[in-house]
Amino acid sequence: MNNKEPKRPGDMRQRILEAAGDLIIEKGIKETGLKDIAKKAGISAGTLYYYYSAKEDIIYEIADNNLNQITEGLLYWIDRTNSDTPREQILKTVIEKILAAKTRGKLHLYLLSDAGTANSALKHKYTERYAEWRKTLLFGLDKVLQNEETDNMPLAYLILAVIDGLIIQNMVGGEPMPIDEIVKLIADSVC
Repeated sequence: MNNKEPKRPGDMRQRILEAAGDLIIEKGIKETGLKDIAKKAGISAGTLYYYYSAKEDIIYEIADNNLNQITEGLLYWIDRTNSDTPREQILKTVIEKILAAKTRGKLHLYLLSDAGTANSALKHKYTERYAEWRKTLLFGLDKVLQNEETDNMPLAYLILAVIDGLIIQNMVGGEPMPIDEIVKLIADSVC
């Protein structure tokens, strides 16, 4: 084993996932092959196959990691709902946390595109995760808006749509996004 080789299986998996993620961001899912991933990770194809027998397995794990990061942002928001922090600041924090990594946004877009067009198993994973996110958001909204007797599920859908849209706009770049104004519009709509 050379100095580049990770000493634990988890380290090797992480190295493979990072290489695959970089290639997907650079070339897209369809143009990224297992041999490319092995080369980028600095390992043999046999070593790659030992950890992942198919590209789909790598994509699922990358998607799961990416989706977990977004979920952590939503859970952070839920945890903050018990504080005296204004809801605008809580919502702003979760949006900024999710948008923080441009590469994660681009990866999310590629994975979501593949899920919507070609990969039914990945589509199923995203469908389940979006349902989980809506429930998480609904729980948080119900906590924040506990004195109001409205159905907050449409707002949960709206917040997810805004986040997805902001991920796309953040990836494309251009002029700075008016996050404060967007958050204020959403917060004002629930008053």
